[in-house]
Amino acid sequence: MSTNLEEFREELEVCFGTSCGLCERGCPVYQTMKIKTLSMKGRNRTMLGVLQGKLDITPALVQATFECTLCGNCDRWCALKNTEHTRSFREYLLKQGVEPMKEHSSLLLSIRNYGNPWFQPRSARTKWTRGLNLPKAAPNQQEVLFFAGCTSAVTKALNRGLVASTRLLQRAGVKFAIMGTDEPCCGSTLLRVGQTEEFEKLAEENVRKFESLGIKKIVTSCPGCYVTLKKSVEMNGSKIEVAHIAQETATLARDGRLRLNRSSEKMTYHDPCHLGRLGGVFEEPREIVKAVAELVEMPNSGYESRCCGAGAGLQSAFPKLSRDLASKRIAEAKATGATTLVTSCPFCETQLRTVPGIKVTDLMELLLDAAEDIEKSASNNRRQPSG
Repeated sequence: MSTNLEEFREELEVCFGTSCGLCERGCPVYQTMKIKTLSMKGRNRTMLGVLQGKLDITPALVQATFECTLCGNCDRWCALKNTEHTRSFREYLLKQGVEPMKEHSSLLLSIRNYGNPWFQPRSARTKWTRGLNLPKAAPNQQEVLFFAGCTSAVTKALNRGLVASTRLLQRAGVKFAIMGTDEPCCGSTLLRVGQTEEFEKLAEENVRKFESLGIKKIVTSCPGCYVTLKKSVEMNGSKIEVAHIAQETATLARDGRLRLNRSSEKMTYHDPCHLGRLGGVFEEPREIVKAVAELVEMPNSGYESRCCGAGAGLQSAFPKLSRDLASKRIAEAKATGATTLVTSCPFCETQLRTVPGIKVTDLMELLLDAAEDIEKSASNNRRQPSG
């Protein structure tokens, strides 16, 4: 997993020798700041200059390297591994003795001490489970693990998405367990701010824990956890399947194990970068929205979806820039005429709710409401007096 920036020298030189600039088209940071060095072409030139010894590593250079959400949009318009270039450059700078950004240093310290980036005690990870009667994973007892993720578990406003996810699984008869206070951090934050060696150690430990429990499948509600856990099991040669809750519930609804009530409300869907471009999951969330409401797409959707601004440490290190990106996305959602913006990522949900103008809801909350509505309708019909 750990990479040497020299591995990308040829790609950096290819970028330097072209004049296309297509990466600027979808880059949320460039489209907001209009600074050439913040486009992927600009970053590639910066990296090449450092490798050639023509550029010094200055505070401004370091800042520009971290003013990126690693959303993957530049990869959509280019054959080069641009997102991996930036992630690798962050790793390179830290290896050159550059101090981590202070905002990122605090996140890393929290992961080491508490197993999550939010300075919350491990006991905080299970508050959302109260009253749900969820079994805790024990060796060879359940093959399916529901992985809550740090952010949703310790953030009260996001607990509803986890409750909805687990209730839907229970409703469909899926047998699963949770790890509770033993659930580790997936390591997404470590990976994306350049702490690759720490991530590799954590990934190995995590996979060993999962395998010791006899887990065959992990279902997670967080797109960051989804792509990171997939990477962890692949890196360590594990056969554990990793699925996002949108994939799991879409299949359950398709198979008739979840019955849904449909409304005429217009809703639009925001693709989280990690779930969509980086995870390849586009259709299942839309399948769910279409099953319960009328879906109206934003002009930039699917592969072209614009980042909410919360990814890869941008929100913590550059809050104003992060909010500007969210504002652009909210404006695009409102322009569709939708009354609700649906997403399937705790980071996107939190970020988009900072900007007023449209109701923002979690995909699993939407799905659970639709499943409960049809039961209420059936119950009311049974109570109606016969003619």
